[in-house]
Amino acid sequence: MRITLISGADGAPFVHSLAAALAPEDVLTVIAPTVRGHVAAGLLASPDLDVLLVPAATPPTFAVADSLEQIGYVPRWQRASDQAVAARLVRTDLALNGGALTDATVAAATRGALPYALLPVCDGRAELRVVVGTKDEPRAIHVEDYLADHASHEPSQLLLVADQISVSPTVDQALRTTDVLVLGPSSRTLAIDPVLRTPGFLDLLDQALPVLVVDHQDTAPAELVRVAGLRQPDPGAAEPAPADPVALLELARKRSA
Repeated sequence: MRITLISGADGAPFVHSLAAALAPEDVLTVIAPTVRGHVAAGLLASPDLDVLLVPAATPPTFAVADSLEQIGYVPRWQRASDQAVAARLVRTDLALNGGALTDATVAAATRGALPYALLPVCDGRAELRVVVGTKDEPRAIHVEDYLADHASHEPSQLLLVADQISVSPTVDQALRTTDVLVLGPSSRTLAIDPVLRTPGFLDLLDQALPVLVVDHQDTAPAELVRVAGLRQPDPGAAEPAPADPVALLELARKRSA
């Protein structure tokens, strides 16, 4: 069975549990959003990919972040684990040599021997910005800056700053050949909806495709969820699914048979 799962960093524990429950002949592909991407200390950061690239049960360490903070080199909202820094080094090196984000992600996932394929939804630049401040003096800050201290801000709008983005050819192929699509559990505001809204994504989904929606409380701050507006409707033949990986796989086999 070929399963495609949309997830951000907050869904990493579920991703690892689902991968561990797969049968040998099953194939799991995880599609991650890129809208939290930014440049930190000269490296291309993609927080959702950074977390999903770390193998299960790997305890994070922060030696690099601690050293950078000691000299005041980067703002605290850009603090990253040593594992994330390693992923960013590979990503930045390949990008400087002409590689696409997908190429860098696949290379890092292969070196990390992940039990699933990991793909960014697109290769183009796309960032979420949060409009904060007063009505007379609004300013747009990066979503990661907002998330680091959301209690200090009153958001009024969530904006997507992007070049002409579209679904990557690798994601295109994965969607055309998948047996079932799983949404979450991951933030609708920061992960699932940004993926579904990527130009070309929904066009690749057959209306009869089984779509399992693992519902859960949005991990984004409530005020950000409010200004984000209505969530993207679930595509395909959608139905709720349990957050238990074994039960979800059993349901997926029934629906894709």
